[in-house]
Amino acid sequence: MELLRAVEKAGSSSRLINILSRRIRQLHHGARPLLEKIDRMSPTDIALREFVEGKIGFRERVEE
Repeated sequence: MELLRAVEKAGSSSRLINILSRRIRQLHHGARPLLEKIDRMSPTDIALREFVEGKIGFRERVEE
């Protein structure tokens, strides 16, 4: 359910993959999670939940 909401919010599955992979990389390199409770959550689960809850996002690139 969360994954479907995330794809909808991102606009496409490929955009979601790019957003989450960047955040997962940050978490692996020591970035602090933006969630209160992360008991036994993987970096992938943390990134997905952060995106769905609006704690991380993306900006559209404007082509000139």
